Amino acid sequence: MQNVPIRLDYKGRELTGVADPVETSAEDGVPRSLIVYLSGKYLGTLECSPEGWRLDRPAEPDLVEELGNYIHAWYE
Repeated sequence: MQNVPIRLDYKGRELTGVADPVETSAEDGVPRSLIVYLSGKYLGTLECSPEGWRLDRPAEPDLVEELGNYIHAWYE
């Protein structure tokens, strides 16, 4: 699976990074879990759950949702 390049505007800041898919979490070729790095720093593991996007570390809920939506759109 291919890494997802991240470049998005969040609250007036341009965030760049990468999301590395966890291949064992893939469903129909789309990963349900990705390891996310922003600005060269580890942010955490982002997962798509039945309740929505979640991160395994503390983070702003709006940022988690924005990242999840960005990654979802990248795979469409």
